[in-house]
Amino acid sequence: MTQKKNGVKRICFFSGDITRGGGTESVATLLANALWEQGKYEILFLSLVEQRDTPFFPLRPGIERYHLAERWIRPGPGYLALLPKLGRFLKTRQVDILVDIDIVLDSLSLAVRGRSGPKVISWGHFSYYFEQESLYRRLILRLGARLADYCVTISRENYRCYQEHLHRTSALRVIYNPAVTEKREKAVQKEDFIFWVGRLTEIKGVDYLAETADRVLRGLPHWKWLVAGDGEEREWLERYIADHGLEGRLVLLGRVDDLWPYYERARIYVLTSHSEGLPMCLLEAKGHGLPCVSFDIQTGPGEIIRDGVNGYLVEAYDCWEMAERIVELASDEGLREEFSRNAELDMEKFDLEQILKSWNEVFESLCG
Repeated sequence: MTQKKNGVKRICFFSGDITRGGGTESVATLLANALWEQGKYEILFLSLVEQRDTPFFPLRPGIERYHLAERWIRPGPGYLALLPKLGRFLKTRQVDILVDIDIVLDSLSLAVRGRSGPKVISWGHFSYYFEQESLYRRLILRLGARLADYCVTISRENYRCYQEHLHRTSALRVIYNPAVTEKREKAVQKEDFIFWVGRLTEIKGVDYLAETADRVLRGLPHWKWLVAGDGEEREWLERYIADHGLEGRLVLLGRVDDLWPYYERARIYVLTSHSEGLPMCLLEAKGHGLPCVSFDIQTGPGEIIRDGVNGYLVEAYDCWEMAERIVELASDEGLREEFSRNAELDMEKFDLEQILKSWNEVFESLCG
């Protein structure tokens, strides 16, 4: 792909690895597919590396994929070798707008764009507070906030932090992640289980998941807690399950390609993360009408859940209170039904058409 159609702008989404199955990849794929279907732009993906032959989330056939390296490169000096490759790619493919779907990629994009290169959009998917915990991410965040042509945040709190702490006041916009729930005709019977989805990593609160599940399942002898996802903390979690006699009750499903049946059958959804940008799993759970219980961490859940209306926001990292709220919901069918009826409240701001409109306005402002 080198020759562009007359007057059609070429937008490239820049990813660490678009073949992965995380929330960032899910949102980027969803947006790219929707933009491609509009027919207004040519869409392509560039990854640092692709560790799978095919993306976890399918891309439309007209969206081409490329990658810069054959093996994963950690942020640091190894990035230097990628700069000339990225520069040649952007020039050869005549990219008009480069959307960095992780702020770390700003360190590459902003270094090679030049005066005649593409416009760079820094699209932050993590919490501002999470970015402060790492020196290199903190420095890159400031670089992107100062030099990117446009900054897109996914929460109001991050938007406020960009203004107050990073002093970015123009070409800055909140665009939420879209919530799209697949509709299927088949009716699914509810079962007595709590559902949790995510990578089994420290940031997702696997330790809080284990402690909370232990408390909950002791109070609900006929219930189970199902966990969908995999990661480096799986071995630790397996030991915890064995040590606390939770075999067959705290169930590790591993990576699940089709989450729909679990969302539909579950009675409660729980989020235990240390930090989130805007958790797709909560949006998906609400899309399935599930009552949700989440820690009230600094960004994310508070913009999705109405406390006491369609779920509970629990003081961050208080596993005792979280367990009490889950047991309360599990024991009260009427309350669960009330929360389920209210699940659609505030979901209009996560509507794909509205989000697509916002992205089009950003692109038009850069292409004018």
